[in-house]
Amino acid sequence: MRTQICRVVTVKLAAIILPLLFIYSCKSKQISDPVVISGSHGIIPLPKKIVFTGENILLNQELTFVSNSNFPVASAAAHTVVKNALTSFTVSETVPVTGISFQLINDKTIKDEAYQLSVSKSGILIKAGNEAGAFWAIESLKQYVWNTTLGVKQNSFTMAGITISDEPKYSYRGFHLDVARHFFTKDYILKIIDWLAYYKFNKFQLHLTDDQGWRIESKKFPLLNSIGSWRVFDKYDSICIAKAASNTDFKIDPRFIRVKNGVTQYGGFYSQQDIAEIINYAKSHFIEIIPEIDMPGHLSAAINAYPQLSCNGTSGWSTQFSYPLCPCSPEANDLAYQIWDEVAAQFPSAYVHIGADEVDKSTWQAGTLCSDFMSSNNLQTLNDIQSFFVQNLQNHLQSSGKTVIAWDDVTDGKIDNNLKIMYWRDWMKDAPAKAAANGNQIIFSRWDLFYLSSPYSEENLRSLLAFDISQNYSPQVVAKIIGFQGCMWTEEVPSEAAFEAQVFPRLQALSEVNWSSVIDYYSFTTRMAPHRTFLKANNVNLKH
Repeated sequence: MRTQICRVVTVKLAAIILPLLFIYSCKSKQISDPVVISGSHGIIPLPKKIVFTGENILLNQELTFVSNSNFPVASAAAHTVVKNALTSFTVSETVPVTGISFQLINDKTIKDEAYQLSVSKSGILIKAGNEAGAFWAIESLKQYVWNTTLGVKQNSFTMAGITISDEPKYSYRGFHLDVARHFFTKDYILKIIDWLAYYKFNKFQLHLTDDQGWRIESKKFPLLNSIGSWRVFDKYDSICIAKAASNTDFKIDPRFIRVKNGVTQYGGFYSQQDIAEIINYAKSHFIEIIPEIDMPGHLSAAINAYPQLSCNGTSGWSTQFSYPLCPCSPEANDLAYQIWDEVAAQFPSAYVHIGADEVDKSTWQAGTLCSDFMSSNNLQTLNDIQSFFVQNLQNHLQSSGKTVIAWDDVTDGKIDNNLKIMYWRDWMKDAPAKAAANGNQIIFSRWDLFYLSSPYSEENLRSLLAFDISQNYSPQVVAKIIGFQGCMWTEEVPSEAAFEAQVFPRLQALSEVNWSSVIDYYSFTTRMAPHRTFLKANNVNLKH
């Protein structure tokens, strides 16, 4: 059917896939043939409902920014958006009688983290039921303003009138960074927090320990840092060095290399002051920093410092994985609990992550220590030992008010239903069903889709955006999903440049999976265009 259309500027998300501002010439034209113009919102993640009003809004020195004491953090963020866009405007504690204004309103009828945003003839208005929602509204506005101005501060500029009603799909929207294999500075962690906030992530898990390094200061156990935080170059360092010959992104950051007693070592750790600064910065961006101290496996760095942690008094490797902590030893358990107590006290987060993945249990079979332990505690198998350890550590941390997360490896044994399960082993297809049947909530982080450290391709970007949990898992599993987490493992990511080349634009795609009720590949890639410009303007090593 053909029809006359003149300046159609209203976009209803339910009616079309591409949430952009379209304009048609005033002549006979097929509806399915839109012409995209600059002025499309370009917001990522895609809001739940967005409508262009047809107005053009002039923002200039006549704008009055109304400060808000109910939302002090969001109000400060909003002020920064205006300051970066306009050369002059007025700040007031009261709403002006006439003219255009920027207001934030506390509306308790709006759900937590949800918001309403409008840009109209009267100015900019944000309504939210809590400050997190107001802050996410500011992040959407920040994108919309930048996509309009391209980051150039101006005396005045025109925006298309728009109304947004938005809320997240999931409460847990996570990103995970392994700093044990390769380290990143505190300042760069703060930069990552900026990106995560820009795309409305609210959880940032730091993988602080592994076989290759202990990355958090311990005042109680100083050998964790003087010994555990440093290593000689390993096989993955060698892989990076070989790749660096043709791609400088893989050059190992020299800031983390030292020579001690004639031996070249790689390492570093965050001081407790660094951790406090990271936590406080994240809090001001409504992001929770979640510490991961991996136990009982992946513990070589700690065992190198305190050999009594293992059953055989040394660190080493079995067929595939490293020697783990010895759950059968009271001394090892007590030391593990004390380490966790010191870490947990630094993090106000509701969540902590205990790891519990890839545990080689062969050292538990040697001698009589663990066989006696099994008899004393009525345990039948080696898996029962791990389940016993996980349950006791979970109870210990819960007594301090923490909610405990573990990798889905724990579903190979018995688990308490209060444990949050982070599902990563895509080949263990029944693990989510086992967790759901046991009553556990699930954070979905499947290796084949959500490991952003895997090689980038358009195919895996499409697969990530196309993933529909309801089409792949039972309603019982879907009901237990609280969110998705992308993981960046850094065995072969030795630099900031390598991190950036690897993570973008999949980080933006993951934000849509976690937030948006409608996801479409073409819509995403079209809205991604100004974000590429934004990232490049901020000197991000964008390769895809």
